[in-house]
Amino acid sequence: MLMSSALPPDSDPPAHPEEFFDFLLEKTPDQVYFKDRHGRFLRASRAVAEYLHVADPEEVIGKTDFDFWSPETAREAAADEQRIMETKEPLVGKVERLVHPDGRVTWDYTTKMPLLDSSGRVIGICGINKDFTAMKEMQDALAEERNRLEATTAELEAKNAVLQADLQLAREVQEALLPRDYPTFPGFGVSGQNALSFAHCYQPAAAVGGDFFDIFPLSETRAGILVCDVMGHGLRAALITAIIRTLLEELRPMMHQAGRFLEALNLRLRAVLERVEEPFVATAFYMIADTAAKEVSYANAGHPSPFRICRKTGTVEPMITERKQSGPALGIFDSASFPTSRAPFDNGDCIVLFTDGIFEVYSPEGKEFGKEALVSTFHRYASLPANQLFAAVLKEVLAFSSRSDFDDDVCLVAVERAPE
Repeated sequence: MLMSSALPPDSDPPAHPEEFFDFLLEKTPDQVYFKDRHGRFLRASRAVAEYLHVADPEEVIGKTDFDFWSPETAREAAADEQRIMETKEPLVGKVERLVHPDGRVTWDYTTKMPLLDSSGRVIGICGINKDFTAMKEMQDALAEERNRLEATTAELEAKNAVLQADLQLAREVQEALLPRDYPTFPGFGVSGQNALSFAHCYQPAAAVGGDFFDIFPLSETRAGILVCDVMGHGLRAALITAIIRTLLEELRPMMHQAGRFLEALNLRLRAVLERVEEPFVATAFYMIADTAAKEVSYANAGHPSPFRICRKTGTVEPMITERKQSGPALGIFDSASFPTSRAPFDNGDCIVLFTDGIFEVYSPEGKEFGKEALVSTFHRYASLPANQLFAAVLKEVLAFSSRSDFDDDVCLVAVERAPE
């Protein structure tokens, strides 16, 4: 038995292909249109009518782009379409600038192709446009922002180059202010040697630092050694160190008494910086090495105590101030007392002054290196000359931190009395 190809009684008759085409032109959000060889509209979707501000797609039939756009836009579109019809090459994905008769500008994403009849002859143009205005405005805004950022980046790079040059100059000036030639004390040690010898190591964490030191010849047998650490590092700390260095020249007459010197330095700093809103703190240790008396006298302004290395016994011990007390850091109180302490300074002894950047170092696990480990490290290398001792200590501390540099400024100064 042959199956019937007839539709069930309740089925709708099939739609004519023209109905599918009409449905597409009515509902698609894209601007779909057909033109003849003279650029006149043959058919257009409702989206075309809405974009051209006409009530019905039928109203555009027979008209050209010159009826809806500025002459500039209409001529450009006509030129594109003539080229497509002559070459039979489609135009795909052109971002098209559209100027309305009132001067308003919008943008389309346009694809056009030649319209061919059944024999392959070109009879016009088929086009599909999408309104690209919002996207284009976003692209333009992003491009403008990118250009602005590029200009800002270039400006910042130029300013940074100037800043780096200034910082480099500041660092060179700061390093130039460090003692280059140590004072000499001949005739009191072994023949051919100075009674006192000095060494130092200075490593700022930034281009410029807040640590510094200086050595002052006070007499033929006495030298003053100052180590100072301004809180923080960088330009602010470097500025305070510059102020302190200036004050040192004024205070030279007071350097013969350690406690009195720190008291005077504190008062001068308070007077200079009393109008500065942001407070600052500076620790300092001032020591007078006396080869005739075979002792050192010193005063402490909140600074880590130096280490005394006894070459004869190979021992290393911190120099604790008498009364187990030191004065406060500089710059905090107008009236502050800095008691003077004394300690023996025998032949062959080496005293190392330092800032806290050398031991306030942390391992990757967050453990601090600390003062006790620093004492042990100095003890292991106590027999080395001062410069080699510094290099060994720094190497071990950096190995503990698994880093190649320090977070804070580091300054070490050694004064050593000649052996018998």
